Amino acid sequence: MRNIFVLGALLLAALQAPAEAQTVFGKNLVVNGDAESGTGTNAATPASSISGWTIGGSPAVILYTSGDRLNLKSLGPANRGKNYFSGTTTAKATLTQKIDISSAAAGIDAGTVAYDASGYLGGSNGDTSQMIVTFQNTSGGSVGTFTLGPVTDTDKDQSDALYYRRKLGQVPSGTRSVTIEIDMLRSGGTNNDGCADNISFQLNNDAAAPSGFFGSNLIVNGNAEAPSGTQLPVPLTSLADSTLIEVPFWVRSASFSLDTYSPDSDLAATDPGPADRGSWYFYGGPSNPSSTAYQDIDLAGAASQIDGGKVTFSFSGWIGGYSSQGDSMKVTALFMNWSGQALGSSTLGPVTAADRGSNSKLLQKSQTGSVPAGTRMVRVTMASTRTDGSDNDGLADSLALVLTTPGAGGNVPSIQSGGVVSASAFGGFTSIAPGTWVEIYGSNLAGSSREWAGSDFKGSTAPNSLDGTSVTIAGQQAFIRYISSGQVNAQIPSNVAPGSQQLTVTTANGTSAPFTVPVNAAQPGLLAPAPTFVIGGKQYVVAQHADGSFVLPPNSITGVATRQAQPGEAIVMYGIGFGSVTPATSAGQIVGGANQLAQPLTIQFGSVTATVQYDGLAPGFIGLYQFNVVVPNISDNDAVPLTFNLGGAQGSQTLYIAVKRGT
Repeated sequence: MRNIFVLGALLLAALQAPAEAQTVFGKNLVVNGDAESGTGTNAATPASSISGWTIGGSPAVILYTSGDRLNLKSLGPANRGKNYFSGTTTAKATLTQKIDISSAAAGIDAGTVAYDASGYLGGSNGDTSQMIVTFQNTSGGSVGTFTLGPVTDTDKDQSDALYYRRKLGQVPSGTRSVTIEIDMLRSGGTNNDGCADNISFQLNNDAAAPSGFFGSNLIVNGNAEAPSGTQLPVPLTSLADSTLIEVPFWVRSASFSLDTYSPDSDLAATDPGPADRGSWYFYGGPSNPSSTAYQDIDLAGAASQIDGGKVTFSFSGWIGGYSSQGDSMKVTALFMNWSGQALGSSTLGPVTAADRGSNSKLLQKSQTGSVPAGTRMVRVTMASTRTDGSDNDGLADSLALVLTTPGAGGNVPSIQSGGVVSASAFGGFTSIAPGTWVEIYGSNLAGSSREWAGSDFKGSTAPNSLDGTSVTIAGQQAFIRYISSGQVNAQIPSNVAPGSQQLTVTTANGTSAPFTVPVNAAQPGLLAPAPTFVIGGKQYVVAQHADGSFVLPPNSITGVATRQAQPGEAIVMYGIGFGSVTPATSAGQIVGGANQLAQPLTIQFGSVTATVQYDGLAPGFIGLYQFNVVVPNISDNDAVPLTFNLGGAQGSQTLYIAVKRGT
């Protein structure tokens, strides 16, 4: 026997972190949302194409340095690149992009996937832009839509500016794709000066609370320190006396801003306030009677604890104002369900001039309570009100919202209900076996995200721990291949006895409650990942020809070499959980040579039994079985049922393979 097949990225992904965990959640899914893929122009020259986008109405990609509509000092993203999107001379210019999120289908339909959509919208000379998000089902029909913007001149403090807009919500059940449309809109004149930048669409996995969720401040940039001189194209100190300061992660009204602790501003570094203050504080802004800034926070990962009445909150901040003026700031945390219904609230402030002794200062305010059942998100809003003078001098700093739950200890790992299965690409069974690969789902399972590396091995032995995360079953340590806050992939030790066994995850913060999992002597599954190998509604097994191409109907997967297998051809399949081999190889060991299953294996194409040339662990791998199979002499069929029997027990997967006689 020789190991002549290259498994490639497909198999590595199956045994490490599933594609859903690696590429769908927790990252911007918009391609070229920041207009940086390609070269910008110095004028509004219509682009013939824009990377990642389908264009209409002659949009352009323009350099900030051109000063054509926006410039380096224009209000906009603190982490802007060189370019931004713009209209040209048409009344409406569009950018459209469709994003496939079908790999998250199970979570979407279970109601455990949230979206986080945002963008910097606006423009120049009264023109504007908007962002339309449409959720679509398998057939392309709309199951929901919403619009961010448009941001008009009344929403801005200056004519030439981009303002941050954002929406958080639950992805509608049945959604399989999302279409993002950016419209640059002309309100008058001949030029379309609508502009946009930093377009983002992200998915959150709310099946469980992420690592660090409990016991940490959930407000992003609650201390006004996110911007810095290195993040803006001009030093912030040169903008401190104007409104040209972005407030990252906060959706704000026209004039809400920041200011620096200095003798020339409302607060000096020596005025009473937080001991850990930085350089900046929140400020109601110049020349306006009222202003606001808000931030939405996804709490749905803690839904089960919240609905069980087990989550409490601590809400705090430093609130104040300027001198003897009565201007004030009020900060509210509004707890809501996904429909936007208010379920409860907590408010800090306002702090009156009398409370401050008519001095410029910040006073610490705090409240505690229980998070209302049904809560899925919280909106933290700063509202500043002017009563004296021309400027709005309501002030705040160091805002914090911390949730706790009994026994959470801040970061103790927790395995969710149904959270231990054999590797999903191999069947995803709730029963497991010695030597098989399992996926463990929950919260706080690790403080980092990575797969094993060569430096983690001791000779040919896989690691029992990665970055302090380990797994124990039946009192024995498993072998760890991949860790993240919500998922750990591990190999079960070889000598775990059949029956109900207790599995735990341990980190530096403690050990999870035991999870009971059924263990069988074998729990076989062939590699057949969904949705990649689901063709025409049928789940195909992963089988490879000698040249590495896949045994599938021709052209069934875009960009992947596929063709049917021929009778008499030897092809290779892969599996996990097929039990012991001779000579024995222990779990956690790189397989050194050929071996054979201890139990007899038969593989059938329809009703015809195939010849199995090799059935054992794959040399050079850990816990992966390889099956070299000769295709039997059967009729042409692109959907041949494929079954297997191990030691008299029939495999439970429903699988197919494509066969065609040679010409």
